[in-house]
Amino acid sequence: MAFDIGELTSKLKEIETYAMKVAETKKLADQLAENLAKMKTAINQTINDSFTEIANQIDTLRKNMKEMESVKTDAPITAAPAAEPSPTPEPLPVAEPTPTPEPAPEAVPEPAPEPAPEPAAEAVPAEGSDQLDFLLQQKDRLKASLTDLRFDYMRGYIPEDDYKSKETELDTQLEEIDRQIAGLK
Repeated sequence: MAFDIGELTSKLKEIETYAMKVAETKKLADQLAENLAKMKTAINQTINDSFTEIANQIDTLRKNMKEMESVKTDAPITAAPAAEPSPTPEPLPVAEPTPTPEPAPEAVPEPAPEPAPEPAAEAVPAEGSDQLDFLLQQKDRLKASLTDLRFDYMRGYIPEDDYKSKETELDTQLEEIDRQIAGLK
């Protein structure tokens, strides 16, 4: 048996080159994994910081809205305490007979009718404008509640089933108030 040392040496060099490429590839894969881990950590930190900032802004917004609400509700309470109980039950029957196509044409050309309702609001008796103000305040509160609900759901405070049912309920109430407002205009 004769050994060809030149052939063995060339095979050994091929194996050595292959081993070096494997080691280099492993080193690059390790660096890539490390960079991906750092990037994931940085992304998660940025997302968490953003959510914290958004939550802080929402809390500030809620506080400001409560302060504004207290300012808004203090004046109308003394102006129309008897008007609040009466208008709430009455608009429901009044809003139902009103055809639904009427609000749609008003909603489409909103820029043109905006000046028209203002003079109409002046012509409406004080009781009607108080009722409209009351309904607009209710609408604002419902919108704020809906926004709060959505943010609480996004934060994971509310399960999806509860969120969907509460959102549907608030949307229904908002639509009803919109119908009542349209009936007054």
